[in-house]
Amino acid sequence: SSGINAEYGVECGSLASTEACVREVLPQFQAPSGKGCILFLYSVILSRGVGAIREDMAEPGAHLMANHGYCSQELVNLFLMGYAAQNVFNNTIDLDGKILKGAREPRDIGFLTLYEYYKVYEVGSYLKDPSCGIWVICSESHYSVLFSKSGARCNPQCVTELYYYDSLGNQDSLYHLTVTPNEGVTSSDDDPPL
Repeated sequence: SSGINAEYGVECGSLASTEACVREVLPQFQAPSGKGCILFLYSVILSRGVGAIREDMAEPGAHLMANHGYCSQELVNLFLMGYAAQNVFNNTIDLDGKILKGAREPRDIGFLTLYEYYKVYEVGSYLKDPSCGIWVICSESHYSVLFSKSGARCNPQCVTELYYYDSLGNQDSLYHLTVTPNEGVTSSDDDPPL
């Protein structure tokens, strides 16, 4: 048995038992009309621990859900980094005695946002240069994804092939982007809605 207990969660004592448990419950996460998103959210919260999440947050009254039912930056960071930092810059900033927490180290999956262009956010290099060549993109109203099919860190000296997907963009296929050093970005598709 995997130790699944519907009331209290799952306890796994080894990598093998964890893999067996995930395989056993995976259909619940993948069911088209299932509750996969909320189950994943609960899993992430319980894995980190409610007390640790509260300590991660800079503000005592901070929430994981923001206005209009959107994810707060703390929740996005909990998914991306494993802790609920409020910001996306590198490390911490001491602002007249108030400590603002950001990304602690380079990440596998990155984060980019249109809000940096508007000078609302500063995204640090730990999230701009992810080791897996995958970025979560925050636009004005929702999230999308940009990725390299190679799964490798992008080399700024080489031509890079990237793909963009927006589940709310009524896309039939991925947008293909080519990033060429000192030349910019070209697309083999119609202009992607970045």
